[in-house]
Amino acid sequence: MINHLTYTILLYLALLISSRWIEKSEHSVAFRLASWRDLTAAQDDLKIATENNSSFMAFVSNKAISNRRRFSQQLRHAIAHTKFEDTIEFLREIHAILKTMHSPCLRLELLQFILGLDNRYSVAHVARSIELAATCLSISASDDIFANDEVDDECCC
Repeated sequence: MINHLTYTILLYLALLISSRWIEKSEHSVAFRLASWRDLTAAQDDLKIATENNSSFMAFVSNKAISNRRRFSQQLRHAIAHTKFEDTIEFLREIHAILKTMHSPCLRLELLQFILGLDNRYSVAHVARSIELAATCLSISASDDIFANDEVDDECCC
């Protein structure tokens, strides 16, 4: 069982990784291209569960940077807003982050890391795992914990 301190460390480590990537990427197109190359190699070699192959143009342009910056802000908000005192609210926050992901790579990997999931979990699988966790915490579907949260039901298996 992972305790509060462990989750805090994992979350702040994920934020640090994301922030460092953003810092380096803002100043170096070469770093972004190397990051894209490493990512596509990992997607092919390790069969990492991503929704789509990473877009080259997202890394050449600033789209990957803005996606990761928004992810960091959302994660910081989840930490500050819930302070882990309300597990259900934290799950809602993470579920909301998942809804905004279309072609995540590092962001998905960081959420997998935080939640203790391996790289076979796609965005849809992580979302379902969050929903299962809420159910295990005795939250029924009738409580509308994830009201209006649509996650693509299409399985990538």
